[in-house]
Amino acid sequence: MKPVDLAELKVQFKGKRFCELISHHLSQQNQTNRIQGIQETVALLPEAARSLAEGFIDRWNTRAYDREFWQRDTAEVFEEIIENARGVLRPLGLAMDDEAAFNLFNVVILSYAYSAYDQPKMRKFMGIAHVGFPWFSTIALLYPIGAAIYIAIATPANYVMVVGYAMANLGYLLFAAGIFNGSFRVLGLRNRWQVFGAAVISFVVGTILSNIAS
Repeated sequence: MKPVDLAELKVQFKGKRFCELISHHLSQQNQTNRIQGIQETVALLPEAARSLAEGFIDRWNTRAYDREFWQRDTAEVFEEIIENARGVLRPLGLAMDDEAAFNLFNVVILSYAYSAYDQPKMRKFMGIAHVGFPWFSTIALLYPIGAAIYIAIATPANYVMVVGYAMANLGYLLFAAGIFNGSFRVLGLRNRWQVFGAAVISFVVGTILSNIAS
C-alpha cells in the first residue's frame, strides 16, 4: 500500500470549505457504511492508540458549535487536526506515524458526517446544502418497471420471466448510471463501484430467471 502523503493531501484540500468535505462524505455513504467505516478506521490504528479514538472524537466534537469552524479552509482544519493527533500520539512514541495521525483525522470526519446525517438543523448550521430527494434515479426506475409491464401485457410470459426481464433491464440501467452518474441514490447506491456491483448482480439474476422461465 502506498504510504499516506499528508503534504499532498493538504494541497488537495486547499480552497475547499471544511463543510464541503463533510457534505461529500454525506453524499457518498449511507449511515450503516459510515458506522462500519469508523470501526474499520479505528482498527487500522496501532493497538496502543485505539483507545484514544473516542476521546479524540469528543475533543473535536466541541468545535462543532463554532459556525466559523465549518467555513474554514479544509487544508487549515486538516493541518490542525493532524497536529493535534500527533500530540495525542506523542506519549505512545507515535508522533511521527503519519498513518495513525491520518486515521485519527478520518475518524473525526466520519464522526461529523454521522452526527449530521439525521440532523437537518446541524447541517444548516454547518452550511451544508439540503440533499434533496433523488428524483432522477427514482424516475429512471420507470424504465425497468415499464419494461416489465409491457412484457406482462404484450406477451404470454409468466411471472418469473417478467421479474427476470425487469431485473435484466435494471442491470442495464445501473450500468448506465455507473458510467454517467456514479450513483443511484434511490437504491442507496452512493458510489460507482456499488452501482456497478448492483448492475452485475441484477443482470445476472435477471438473465438466469429469464432462462429458467423460457
